[in-house]
Amino acid sequence: MLRIVCRLPFLWLALLVLGLIQATPCQAKMVSVELVWKLGQAGWIQIDVLNGDYLLVMNNTTVKFSASSTLQVGWGGWTPVVRVNHENFQVFSGSELKIIALRSGNLCVKTPEDKEVVYRGGVQLNWQEGHWRLINQLDSEDYLKGVVPIEMSNEWAKSGTEALKAQAVAARTYLIKHSENGQKMITDSPDIDQAYAGKNVEGEATAAVEATRGEILVDAQTRQPIDALYSSHSGGYTEDADNVWGNPDTHNISQPDPFSKGVGGPVDHWRFIVSAPFLGSTFGLGPVQSVELDKFPSGRVKSVRMKDGFGSTKEVKGRAFVKAFYPFGQPIRTEAFLGNFFEAQVVAPRRDLLGRTGLTVFLETLGDQGSTKGNQEEQGPLLSKILSTSLGTTAEPQPFGVFIFNGRGWGHGVGMSQWGAYHMAQLGYSYQDIINFYYNNTLISEGS
Repeated sequence: MLRIVCRLPFLWLALLVLGLIQATPCQAKMVSVELVWKLGQAGWIQIDVLNGDYLLVMNNTTVKFSASSTLQVGWGGWTPVVRVNHENFQVFSGSELKIIALRSGNLCVKTPEDKEVVYRGGVQLNWQEGHWRLINQLDSEDYLKGVVPIEMSNEWAKSGTEALKAQAVAARTYLIKHSENGQKMITDSPDIDQAYAGKNVEGEATAAVEATRGEILVDAQTRQPIDALYSSHSGGYTEDADNVWGNPDTHNISQPDPFSKGVGGPVDHWRFIVSAPFLGSTFGLGPVQSVELDKFPSGRVKSVRMKDGFGSTKEVKGRAFVKAFYPFGQPIRTEAFLGNFFEAQVVAPRRDLLGRTGLTVFLETLGDQGSTKGNQEEQGPLLSKILSTSLGTTAEPQPFGVFIFNGRGWGHGVGMSQWGAYHMAQLGYSYQDIINFYYNNTLISEGS
């Protein structure tokens, strides 16, 4: 049984002695989440207290900061400025501001770019190198309520509640493992830690967090928290952690995943098309003539070796190859490069006996699947003039052919496949079944 120890910081002890707050039992640990996903490098911020009771600590001064109170922070000439409750702006001489929650409440954080997020708990602001760094400090279970629905979806509660429970256990375990019992900060970024979007996204998934309160995954022998990794879609085969990060992990091993097949829409099967010249220029080569794939046992690409028409070659890691074409910041669709679980096919511009190019013949075999635009007559020129799926076409035909990359899955594929977990839940499996399938040699332990 894991036990969480509540340690009150010095400021809280001082306030307790002064009688400004009352001691309450520690139900769960507090966590600190750096807000970099939507609020990183912020120059101007407004924070409104929507409800609850807070204290504002600024320049060694502590004042009550209750509902309807407002704090604005910004900068002028690289000097930080602050404004409290619409009074005059004043130069901020310190480096840290704190809005501390005395009674559970909500803070609305706004930026001039119309970004607006509501957070539970309190917020710490640090002035660093010309911008404000924001840290959300809140109860760990409240934090998970802003993680589970964005890592999965509130909509999945209709037929996949057990998947949401499995996600809650995995996310809670990840938090404990990576925050080192509160001594290390995590971020709200899905590219660094796990996605967290505050109170805005809370909904039906909250029930899954509450139903699994305190439950984490531990090693079956040592009873220590594991690294509970997960990604969107395994493509039908999970990956070994060692093949992704170079660190062996007996809990996250490679295995067939039949539950991830046939679900997930565009992330189940996707296709990316790129012209030979553009593929070559991306990696410092001329028009590419051939592509060779070196794969892991799972089928994921370990490395890509390309050769151009001048005899030059280039070899890159599979993940680096994907990164060159990954649709960062774009909607996920079938015509995108979503992971390193793929096959490569070259379509050369050679002509057949009827005078048709290889591109045209290839499109005729695809039928209506060759392009999302127009009819058969339009599809040939579109493919023959294409730069890449993401960049579209050129005015002139490409004389060097194109490469088709057909892939499966989305993400690194290590640990739990979220779409696979959803499918398992739909088939009647419990969240314990889901966890046992995706994580090796583990037990569910209740923290207290």
